[in-house]
Amino acid sequence: MRSLSCILLVVSVVLLSQLINSNPPVNAAENLDRFWSILTGDQQLPPVTTVALGYVGLKFQDDRTKLVYIVNAEHIGKVTAVYLYQIDKEQNGTIVLDMLHSPRELIKGVDKVVEKTPEGKTKGTVSMGGATGDDLQGRLKGKSLSYLHELIVNGTVYVSINTNDFPNGEIRGNSFVEIDRLFPDFVDIKWK
Repeated sequence: MRSLSCILLVVSVVLLSQLINSNPPVNAAENLDRFWSILTGDQQLPPVTTVALGYVGLKFQDDRTKLVYIVNAEHIGKVTAVYLYQIDKEQNGTIVLDMLHSPRELIKGVDKVVEKTPEGKTKGTVSMGGATGDDLQGRLKGKSLSYLHELIVNGTVYVSINTNDFPNGEIRGNSFVEIDRLFPDFVDIKWK
């Protein structure tokens, strides 16, 4: 079952890459605006017991005026919300972006792939969309996506998926990783 999760994760990252890249990256610095977060129940506060897991991929446009995202989950209940939060002192936070109800439509031919398991759980892409600074809310209302980007880099943003069974969040990702740093680079290896 975990191998299926890994395959889903890899396929989803590839699809996200194809969706948000009309041109291949020219250099590694461009990748610094791509992030992902792994979501599990044990990252919720307090932790919840669930077999659900997921990931969120983000990409900021070079000038940071637009953001595209994809949210995938497996073995999750009926999704009611997907939110980015700005962390407060208690490690909970304020909603700064609704990622389930994007005000922008997907172009024709770009589809979410969602399946229901025999147990009635959802697996696949639960949300895909785009945002601008105008979509920010809470403490970030009136701020730019550059400010959100800075918060993500500084580790003060987390993502949570809420469901009918877990209205305060079934799975959560407490940090975002720069996608270009998922794997070692040639400079990370001692070659001699």
